[in-house]
Amino acid sequence: MIKIYGENKEGKVDEKSLESIDESTDIGTNNWIAISQADSRILEIISRDTNIPLHFLMAALDEEETARLDTEDGSVLVVLDAPVESDDDKSIYITKPFIITYNDNSFITINQYNEFLIPDMMAKIKNIQPQKHVRTTLNLIYQMSKEFIYYLKQIDEQTKKIEHSLHSSMKNKELFELMAINKSLVYFSTALSANKAVLSKLLKSPSYKKYETDLDLMEDTKVELDQAIEMCTIYRKIIEGMMTAFSSIISNNLNIVMKTLAVITIAISIPTGIASFYGMNFDNIPLAHDRWGFYVIIAVAILLALVGGAILVYTTRNNNDKNNR
Repeated sequence: MIKIYGENKEGKVDEKSLESIDESTDIGTNNWIAISQADSRILEIISRDTNIPLHFLMAALDEEETARLDTEDGSVLVVLDAPVESDDDKSIYITKPFIITYNDNSFITINQYNEFLIPDMMAKIKNIQPQKHVRTTLNLIYQMSKEFIYYLKQIDEQTKKIEHSLHSSMKNKELFELMAINKSLVYFSTALSANKAVLSKLLKSPSYKKYETDLDLMEDTKVELDQAIEMCTIYRKIIEGMMTAFSSIISNNLNIVMKTLAVITIAISIPTGIASFYGMNFDNIPLAHDRWGFYVIIAVAILLALVGGAILVYTTRNNNDKNNR
């Protein structure tokens, strides 16, 4: 899918959607060409019509492309890392490349992974001016930073749910979920740092310094990106602390269960010992020939088990209370 945004004579933005393009397609000039599904044939046609270097456009086909800034023959390439949900597990977030490239006559974005970024930006910004490449680039980076913040808030909600379940958990399931969240935060931390480096280079370039009307947008974009970086750093520290603390809690919960089982085992061992004693092949065993002997022995065994269990429970609780003071 290809969308072409262009400003009409009334100053409003017209949108044209194309399923594909060929050599006869007129993409015009000073338009924003937003590509959501790219292949080498389409990119070759666009490169020829816009005079943007083909290898700039081909960067979109590399899923491992990292954030960077490049220029060549009057064309600018801005590669950013955008947040997306993992195809394998929707609870894990990763990053994929988002391509912005432009020259004096054309502005192109290639976004094959995050389907919400551009529509969200179009919905929030009333006056999109596709011919103003610097402003459009800054708006995209600003919106991308807000996308990172949105996903970070989703991660925070997941963390709170896991924290609640960990209070009574003795399984490793929650720890594995925390590890998956920590993995997402590592991706985000690396991507945000790379995006900040790209933004810093852009703001220092002469083409960005000359537009004083965009100074406020530049500052807002920088602040939003810094906020996303700070949130990611805080959440990573929280997750690391939770993983350490709750691994200890799980071990402690397991120890409590083992103590309970030990008390039960010791209590049961008393009647077991008595039964073993009376199971020996001797004639002169107390109450062996008594009419009520069996019932007396059973009652004594149960009574001793209950007394022994009560003493062990009392001792264990008393020691726990002393340790908690």
